[in-house]
Amino acid sequence: MKRQKKSSEAFPKAAREPETKRKHTIRKVISLVKRLDPFLLPLIITTRLAASTTPFVTIFFSSRILDQLIEHAEFGIIMKSVLIMVVTSTLLNLTRWALEIFAGLRKQMITERIHQMICEKSFEIDYEILERNETLDMVHRAKEGMQSRGDLGAFCDLLASCIEHICTIIYAAVLLLPLFLPKASASLSDSAPLSGAAAILNQWYSFVFLLLSMGLCLWITSFSNRRIAQVQQADFEVNVRSNRLVNYFNQLVYNYQQGKYIRLYKMQDMILDEIGKNMQEIENVDKKTIRKFRLLTCLNLSSYFLLQLSSYIYIGLKAIYSLISIGSTMRYVSTYQKLAQSIGNVFGVFIQINISSKYLAYFYDYMEISNNRYAGTIPLEKRDDGEYEIEFRNVSFHYPNSDVMVLSHVNEKLTLGQKMAIVGKNGAGKSTFIKLLCRLYDPTEGEILLNGVDIRYYDYKEYSALFSVVFQDFNLFFFSIAENVASSAEYDEDRIRDCVAKAGFGERLAALPDGIHTNIYQQEEHGIEISGGEAQKLAIARALYKDAAWVILDEPTSALDPISEYEIYQHFNELVKDKTSLYISHRMSSCRFCNKIYVFEDGRIVQRGSHDELIQDAGGLYYKLWNAQAQYYNMA
Repeated sequence: MKRQKKSSEAFPKAAREPETKRKHTIRKVISLVKRLDPFLLPLIITTRLAASTTPFVTIFFSSRILDQLIEHAEFGIIMKSVLIMVVTSTLLNLTRWALEIFAGLRKQMITERIHQMICEKSFEIDYEILERNETLDMVHRAKEGMQSRGDLGAFCDLLASCIEHICTIIYAAVLLLPLFLPKASASLSDSAPLSGAAAILNQWYSFVFLLLSMGLCLWITSFSNRRIAQVQQADFEVNVRSNRLVNYFNQLVYNYQQGKYIRLYKMQDMILDEIGKNMQEIENVDKKTIRKFRLLTCLNLSSYFLLQLSSYIYIGLKAIYSLISIGSTMRYVSTYQKLAQSIGNVFGVFIQINISSKYLAYFYDYMEISNNRYAGTIPLEKRDDGEYEIEFRNVSFHYPNSDVMVLSHVNEKLTLGQKMAIVGKNGAGKSTFIKLLCRLYDPTEGEILLNGVDIRYYDYKEYSALFSVVFQDFNLFFFSIAENVASSAEYDEDRIRDCVAKAGFGERLAALPDGIHTNIYQQEEHGIEISGGEAQKLAIARALYKDAAWVILDEPTSALDPISEYEIYQHFNELVKDKTSLYISHRMSSCRFCNKIYVFEDGRIVQRGSHDELIQDAGGLYYKLWNAQAQYYNMA
C-alpha cells in the first residue's frame, strides 16, 4: 500500500495562506474566554462602564459649579454640588480600581492557561509534524502573537473598551443636545434681535460645521490607525524567522551545559555574530517601520489640532454671543472633544480588534493543526510469551522537508524473542528504521505489519507501549532520578533502585544523600551534575523500568567507559531477560552475542545473519566493517 506524503494536510488553510482573512475569530475568542473564565468579560465590561461615567460626572458638575459661582449662588448650594461631584467620582474610581485588580489577576491566569494550551498541543502533535519548519514558525507566531498584540486579556480589554466608547458617545450626545437647540429669547442686547453670525449659530443646523470637521478628523485618524496596524502586522511577519533565531542563540548564551563547548571551541564570536546579524535584520525592519510611524503620527496630531480648533471656534462664538453660559462653554468643549475622541476610538478599536484577531488567528492556526497519523482502534493482542512478529513490507521513507529517501524498499521480518543488532555506516538508515518501527513516523511508501495487521490500525498508545527505547540523542530532564527513570511522578522505589543498579549507576546512587530523590542538574536546589556516561546509564535504567516487550538501544554504550561498556554487555542478557532486544552499534565487537545482525547500506538491508555467518563473506560490508575495527583491537 503506497502512502503519499501529506506535507500540507496537517496545516489549516490560514496557516498556509497568511493573508487569508481569519473569519469568526472574535466569536471563537469570546467562546474560549467564557470557557476559561466566565466572569472575566462581565468584570472588564463593568470596569469600563465605571470608567466611561467618571469623566462626565466631573464635566457636568464642574460646569454647574462654575455657573453657580458666576450667579453668586448660596455657599451651601455650591458645596452640595462639590460634595456630590467628589463623592460620586471617588466611588466610581474606587470601584474601577478594585475591579481592575481582580480583572488583572484573571487576565494573567488566562494568559498562563493559553501558554499551557500551546504546550499541551505541542505534546499532542505528531512527531513528524512537530519537527517541520512550518510548525516551528507557527508555534513561534502563536507564542509571540500572544505576547505582543494577540493576548486574550488585551483582546477582552478591546471589546470592553468598545463598549466604554459607545457609552461615552451616548453620554456626550445627551450633554451636547442643548448646545444645538435654538435659544428663543436670545439677543445681543435687551432690545436688538440676533443677526448675522449669531443668528446662524442659533439655528439647529449650525452643528453641520462641527459635524464636517469631526468627520474629516475621524477619516484622518481612521486612515492613520489602519496604516499603523498594517505596518505593525507586516513588521511582525517579516521578523518571525529572525526573532526565532535570536531566541535560539540567546538561549545558548545562558545554557551552562553547552557553555563548555562554546568556550573550548571559541564559538563566542560566531554566536554573537549570528545574534548581531539577525538583530540587524530586525533593526532594519524596525527603522523602516518607525519612519512610517512618524508620518502617520503627524497625521493624527494634525487631526487632533483641527478638532480642537473647530470646537473652540464654534462653542467660543456661541459664548461670545451669549447663546450659552460661561460654565456651559467648558462643559461643551470638553464633552465635544470626548465625543469626537470616542467616535475615533471606536473606529480605532475596530481596527485593533481586526489586527488582534489576526494575531489570535496564529494561536488558532496552531491549535487546529491536525495529525496525519491514524490513531488506530484495534486493541493489541495480549501475549504472555511477548512474541510479536513484525514485518517491514516494501517500506520506503523520507523525512519532512526533504525528498531524499533514507530507507528504500526495505523488506524484512523480525524474528522476535531474539537478540538482534543493526550495523552500518553513518547515514545508512539505522536510526530511521527504529523510528518507523516505534511509529514516530509512518512510512512514505509500503507498510509495517504486526502479526499480519498494519500497525497503523492498532491503538497507538497500546502499540507504543511495546517498546522501551534509548536513542543515541536521549534526554534526561530536570526531575529527580526516580522521576526520570519512571517517567512519572508515581513510581515503585524498589524497582527504581533495581533498574538503576542493573544499569551500572548503583555506586553513584549510594553516594547521594537523597538517593533516588536527588534532582538532576542545577535547576533545583541541591541538584547534581552527572556525566554523559552516567546519564546514559540512567537512560538505560529508564528503558528497563518500562518493562516493555521490546528493548531497543540506539548506541547504548557510546558515552560509557570501556569497563562500564563491558559490564553492560556482560549482563545484557540478564537485563533484557526473555525480551526481544534490538540495538544499534558502531562497535562491531558488541554484535557477537546477537542471534541475528542486520547490515544497512544506503537505506537498504544488504546482509543479514549471525556474526559467524557474516564474517565468512569476505566481500561483504560486515566483513569490511569488522576488520576496519579489528585492526585497532589487534594493535600491540
